[in-house]
Amino acid sequence: MVSVGITIAGSLLVVLFTAGVSHGADKPNILFIAADDLGWNDVGFHGSAIKTPVLDKLAQEGVILNRSYVQPLCSPSRSCFMSGRFPFHTGLQHIVIMPELGYGLNLSITTVAQRLKDLGYATHAVGKWHLGFCNKAYTPTERGFDSYFGYYLGAEDYYTHRRAGSVPNDSLGRGSRPVDGLDLHRNSKDTYSNVLTDNGTYSTYAFSREAEAVINSHDTSSGPLYLYMPFQAVHQPLQAPQRFLDMYEHIENKNRRVFSAMVSAMDEAIGNVTNALMERGLWENTLMVFTTDNGGPVGFGANNWPLRGQKATVWEGGTRGSAFVHGTMLNKTGYTYDGMMHAVDWYPTLVSAAGGKVDDPLMDGMDMWPVLQNNLPSPRQGFAYNIDTSGNVSAIRVGKWKYIKGRPGPGGWYPPQNESVRFGEYDQYDDDPVNTDAGPWLFDLDTDPLEKINLYTSLPQQVQVMEKQLAVYMETYVPDLFHQFSPDPKCDPALYGGAWSTGWC
Repeated sequence: MVSVGITIAGSLLVVLFTAGVSHGADKPNILFIAADDLGWNDVGFHGSAIKTPVLDKLAQEGVILNRSYVQPLCSPSRSCFMSGRFPFHTGLQHIVIMPELGYGLNLSITTVAQRLKDLGYATHAVGKWHLGFCNKAYTPTERGFDSYFGYYLGAEDYYTHRRAGSVPNDSLGRGSRPVDGLDLHRNSKDTYSNVLTDNGTYSTYAFSREAEAVINSHDTSSGPLYLYMPFQAVHQPLQAPQRFLDMYEHIENKNRRVFSAMVSAMDEAIGNVTNALMERGLWENTLMVFTTDNGGPVGFGANNWPLRGQKATVWEGGTRGSAFVHGTMLNKTGYTYDGMMHAVDWYPTLVSAAGGKVDDPLMDGMDMWPVLQNNLPSPRQGFAYNIDTSGNVSAIRVGKWKYIKGRPGPGGWYPPQNESVRFGEYDQYDDDPVNTDAGPWLFDLDTDPLEKINLYTSLPQQVQVMEKQLAVYMETYVPDLFHQFSPDPKCDPALYGGAWSTGWC
């Protein structure tokens, strides 16, 4: 029997905490790095053939989080990181924030950046935002960050930093036409500008360079540092520098070959950032947390084997995220932690690590800092994978039990393309067996982590327990924002000098 120590892979995250020199180790600096669309089987510490020496070393030296969950897509997961609330409580549960829709993360929510700023932190964001931009109020420097460099949206060209889209022909939404705009911005509290000088610079390098600059310019005497760094990598379009492509010439499948190169480029960039911390003398007081934003998209070269499903699904392959913590403040390291965590937990956990406390009755997240420090049992016993009435899907967890209703998304098991598979009994797989089963589904994930045995008809009493919990969640359900807004022609980049810009909602 294969031991399936899993953590979702869709987008990857790294969080570093470093003690401020003059403020004591009780106020660590925080570096939070997120990788986008990184699959479970896309990092070496999960057995992947992709070369990730930096991440592997950090994971092996720290604590691998084996059951750290995220949302099926990026905007919802990012909303969890920033708000500590499940997306069905913020209206962000349905797909992602599209460029032509005028909404974002609810402005009444105090973000984790704002909380850390209240605790004396200098706060900076570098990378992909994707939590709204139609009004300046939605952008990072209005949500608690002192500075921002990166993309408002997602799926930009890695070299030109342009993002294609479509806008309606008129205010009534009649017809549409394709548009294209620059989506690289440098913002401070009072300055909002488009970045034209980095055309041709691979975004993974541009973001790591900016992060290094933030670290090198940080005044440690003024307070600790919080650096939120959500990479664009390894989201499509599939693009990578040639020297990384050369590392994977043996992979015949083009998408898997380029994707692998992108992962290795990101791994190197993360090493550049951690080296900058070392050169500043901060590394010894650094706590690093690494996680992803969602599972990997199989069609774009990612892989979540042996988990079922992929990005944009509520199967484990779309929601169980790769994650680890690393740092000298952890009392035990070099092991795999099996306690349950969810993306909403990072908010109260980071605030707790910074010496603060979250007293918000609407907070879904739980403080995991004592748990991670001391290898304690997790207080989390359940969560919602997603609840989206517009998308006709509900998936929840209660202890070892997982319950799915509606349309969970493609549910196959997908071995890595053109690579040897070393998973014994799991070598046999079906492309998409879920389409032959209308559901609902009930799984015992302790004995069936790959979601192969549907117990729905055989355990009606447990189904009742799950239905009762789902009903509790539905009492506080907030309708999704996606269907409350129509495409707005005022978003057209041509109206703002050829860039995706604020100022139209």
